[in-house]
Amino acid sequence: MSTNMPSDVQETSYLDAIFAALRGAGQKLDNARGWLTSAEATSASAWRLQALAAARGAQGEARAYVKELEGRLAQLGPGAELPPPLDVLPERLEAIRKDLDATEQRILSIASAAATQPLGQA
Repeated sequence: MSTNMPSDVQETSYLDAIFAALRGAGQKLDNARGWLTSAEATSASAWRLQALAAARGAQGEARAYVKELEGRLAQLGPGAELPPPLDVLPERLEAIRKDLDATEQRILSIASAAATQPLGQA
């Protein structure tokens, strides 16, 4: 489908690729949350910025998986017409989108707090 597909979504089968994209999105979202927890826990601004950058990267990768999943599901038809076990995916996809949005807000909040703190002493 896409030439910009995340590297671990292989074209072994269409269904395998759909579930790999779903799994990849969840894993990358978990990674982003882990980095955000690290960013919140550290008092060193340099470490906070590195953790924040890693969180942004993981969140971007999760969004790429979501985009891939959306495209593949759209090719199969409207969500209401999807056969089992695919019929639950639109609901799962919406939950992942909400998690991505919440993670993005958390990233922005941490970045904003980091921007108001001094980087060090002269």
